[in-house]
This record gives sequence, C-alpha cells and structure tokens, in this order.
Amino acid sequence: MPPLFLREVTLQERSKEDKGVVRNLGNMPTPEEGFQGILKCEPEEAQVGEEVVVTGEELPRESRFKLLWRTHSVDWKIERNADGVLWQRFFGFEHEERQRIVAEPETDSEGKFRHKFKIPEDFGGLHDLYLLSSEKRINKVGVRIIRSFEVTPTSGPLGREINITAHGLPLPAANFVDNSIFHIYYDNKYTGLISPVTPKGRADFSIPATGRPGTHIVDVERSQFGNAHSYRQTHIGLTPLPGTPDLSWKFEVTDGEAQLPPPIEKQVPDIVPRRNAELTDNGDPELTTNRWAIPVDSSVKVIGAGFPKKTEYKLVWPELEGSNIREEAFKEKNSVIVGGKTDADGRLAAEMKPAPRTVQGGPHPIHAFVDGEKLATTSTVVLPVFQELSRKEGPVGSQITINAQGVGWNEIWNQVTILYDNSFIGYACGGDIPGIIEAKLRATGEPGWHLIDIYPTIQKQRNFAEEAFEIPFIYRLPFLNWDSHPQGYHFRYAFKIE
Repeated sequence: MPPLFLREVTLQERSKEDKGVVRNLGNMPTPEEGFQGILKCEPEEAQVGEEVVVTGEELPRESRFKLLWRTHSVDWKIERNADGVLWQRFFGFEHEERQRIVAEPETDSEGKFRHKFKIPEDFGGLHDLYLLSSEKRINKVGVRIIRSFEVTPTSGPLGREINITAHGLPLPAANFVDNSIFHIYYDNKYTGLISPVTPKGRADFSIPATGRPGTHIVDVERSQFGNAHSYRQTHIGLTPLPGTPDLSWKFEVTDGEAQLPPPIEKQVPDIVPRRNAELTDNGDPELTTNRWAIPVDSSVKVIGAGFPKKTEYKLVWPELEGSNIREEAFKEKNSVIVGGKTDADGRLAAEMKPAPRTVQGGPHPIHAFVDGEKLATTSTVVLPVFQELSRKEGPVGSQITINAQGVGWNEIWNQVTILYDNSFIGYACGGDIPGIIEAKLRATGEPGWHLIDIYPTIQKQRNFAEEAFEIPFIYRLPFLNWDSHPQGYHFRYAFKIE
C-alpha cells in the first residue's frame, strides 16, 4: 500500500520545471515579411517519450535559432479568506503558461536544419513549437501528444497493488467537452476518476487486486459527466463515441497469502512541517506555526514577533460552524484559547492543539489578540484519522461501521468516498457532527478477505456550475490519484468474511 502523505506544495511546484522567461508570444514581433521558411514536425502525433523530428527549410543560412516548447501548468483554485487562510469554496482550475527551450538548431549553408528530440512529459493535446531568433517569431509548428497508459504487474495475490501510470492526460478546462477526464473500472465496477489536475499531465496511482483467483479486467474510459458508463454505447449509425472503451488490461489474481494493509492505527497521516517558517521581523505583528498540517491529537507550536513587549496576549483557535448543504456562511465558534506574555523583544511562543469538542479537520485560522484587538493571523490544517472497524470479520450481511475524526468543514475536505473491493459504493459527510464520520455498510462477497478503501473527493452543491464548473463533473467521486487532490489522503481496511 502506498504511504500516506500530504505536502505543503502546489502541483505547479511538483512539476519541478522552471518556467524560465515567459515570453508574450502574442506581442513578440514576426519579421516584417511574416513567418519565414518552412517548419515541419514528423510525426505530427506522438506519445510521451517517443522521438519526433523537427526540420526547417528556406531559412536564413548559417544562423542559430531557438526552438521553444509552449505549454501550461494547472492547479486548483480555492477561496482564501481575508487573512489569507485557505477557506470554504472551490472555484475550479487556475492555469499558468510555461515555456522551455528544447533545442538551439543551426541552419546549414542551404538554410536547413534537422533536429530530433523526445516528446517531454506534458499534457495531452496540441502543443506549439516556435522557432525564435533575436526574440522574434520566425515560424511555428504543432505536435499533438496522445495519451498512453502503463499497467503493472499483470498478476499477483489478493491485495497486490496494480500500478497505473497515465501520460499525456489533457489539460483540464472548465466546461470544455473535448478534454474528457479518465475513469477506472474493475470487473465492470466503477472504481473512481483520475484527477484532471496533474503535474505535466502525468498520474501515478494504484488499486488493489480483489476478487477470487482468476482473471479480472481493468478498464480505462473517458467521460466528462462523471460515471463513464454513459459512454458505453455507440452512436446512431454504430459510430463509436469518443469514450468507447479502448484501454483494457487483464490481471490474474493468484493463489497465495493475501497482501493486507497495515493496521489502521499505522496509517496516521504524517505531520507536515511548514516551509519558510521564519518570521520577517519587519516590526509588524506576525504569526506562523512550525507545522503546516497535523493529524488529530497532534499539536503545533505558534510563534510570533513584532508584538508589544512584555504584554499579555491570547491565541485563539476557532472551529467553524455552518453548512455546505444549506450553503450557509461559516462562522467561528468553540475556540481554544491559550494565553501568555510576550518577551522583552515582543516575541511569543505557545503550543496549541485543535478544539477538542468535535475534532474538526481542514484549515483553521489561529489569531493573536492583544487587549481585545486581533493583531495577526496564521493557520494550520487538521488531517483526518480513521479508526478501527467495528468488526474485522463476520458472515455475509454483517454490519461494518467506519469511524473517523478530523474530517474537514469546507468543500474540499467535507466528504470522503468509500470503495468495497474496488467498487465505489458512496460517500460520507463530516458535516452533521462536525469533524466526525460514522459510515455503515454490509459485508458481501465470497468467504475470505475483502478490501475497503477511503479516498478524498470534492463537494459542491447546486452552485457548482455557477461558481466552478459542471464539466468535467468530478464531485463526490473518488480521486484515485489522491495526492493530486487539494488535500490528499488514502486509507485501507481489510475485512474477512467467514
């Protein structure tokens, strides 16, 4: 089972690609006579890692050029409050242009060049290659990245990780039908989606082998409208729709000892240290914490500087009260308060834990007050922790209860999805009793081990089309590449039918 982790980092940073100087290509002039010469790319379509050849003809002789690859990065767009804290609403995607020089070809005495290069890891679809000289656009050509998948291994016992790597996933765009997202099926059962927000169009994730010994089928399908079964049909005239299944693999579940997940108490999310936790000491009151995210029952050290010297202060950690379902505004309440006195330099330091009444997860502000006035704010994130199943074995029909604490309050933290043997069976919400989930299901299937997986999702109510997007529909569905979720996590249980 892959390790649990969560990082204080955006997917744009995860791409590990320096965008360099971003040129405004629209304002970059062309030579007075327009584009020069002839620029070609063969083949015009290729998968990541395949080789293409770019050729130029009828260009200035014995001249050096730059070949610029144009693309974008993408990340989630999420509301921040007035204090800069990641807050309630989900707004969709945000894009940033990226450029990189892939070659510096030089023409020969006949004004020709020929350059080979491998298609870089990037989003699927059409990419522009610009030929530049002295910061002028000389010409351009396009190459299309087509998606590809790798599935390994092809056999193993129950619980063996089936690793899936996707390359060339499309750059997600709101309400754009052509950029379909991809979904996974296991033995015709809907398992979940591949998050459309990925570093460079690549996704790496795994699902467990489940079911009786024998052959099982893993399908990858396309759909913008959630569950991809709506595309399992042919159009009038028997013309296949774009989402018709074309990616399928066989996996052989073998006899042998099942590969079971570690006990759930060993699956506690890691504490995430805060990057750049140093204070600026610019004279203004400021706060930070030593940890960006903590699991339930952990604590953070709050550090402050720039406050009045030798003065009483209060640190306030509030919970949030409201409703995503009724679309109510959230208000702060049930605060944890820690008091103290600043030192001779106006600094403070104190240890704080989440409010214990409801162990509410997600982002939380931490305020510093002096004489009733709020002078500074920082924040930290509380991560969910799942507890032992109500029972670990039993006959068919046994009721299984899943309990969790630290479930968040906003649209990206408030729900979790549940899979039973790679079949998505529904979601649970932490809003009724803030921060707490109690989900019930029934044991089904053949005698032996069965696996229950917990994945994150995004909640959006009636206003999803207005505030974010309706297409692609990603709401209340499992994010299998869970580390691409704004707050990723993954838990797994094993249950034995007697």
